[in-house]
Amino acid sequence: MQGVRVWLLAALALGGCSSPFERMWQGMAQCEFDDLYLDPASATPASPLLANYRPWKVEEGLAWYRVNEHFHDIPVSGFVVPASTFDVHLLFIPLPLDEARREFAHYFGSDFSDVRPYREGRAPLLTRNRDDLDTSVLDCTREEIDDDAVARGE
Repeated sequence: MQGVRVWLLAALALGGCSSPFERMWQGMAQCEFDDLYLDPASATPASPLLANYRPWKVEEGLAWYRVNEHFHDIPVSGFVVPASTFDVHLLFIPLPLDEARREFAHYFGSDFSDVRPYREGRAPLLTRNRDDLDTSVLDCTREEIDDDAVARGE
């Protein structure tokens, strides 16, 4: 029994004790998501972790979810993922902006207030939720890339 406890503690330490929700959002600090979207054709989750959640609405190419989760001990009340070609990933944080910035600075070493890396698609931007000023939004939105323009060298 003692050996099982030691193995379990070691596995938890090596695994970082992250929850399935945290693993689903592990690319948030760099705005890098491989399979965090609903397939536009079938409306099925690309990620098995996303399949654990059901959107409360899907409209205008985005899937909206209500949750009661934590992302590195920071509360999360909802999230948005693409249900189209849009590259939009949002976490809704039920904290006022100044408090949310302190929490993210503590856990990530950044309060995600710098617009430059956000515009370059390298980091999220933490903003006040316009619809509820007592909440914040961690936003990873990338501009759509015009594949034809890229091919033409524009």
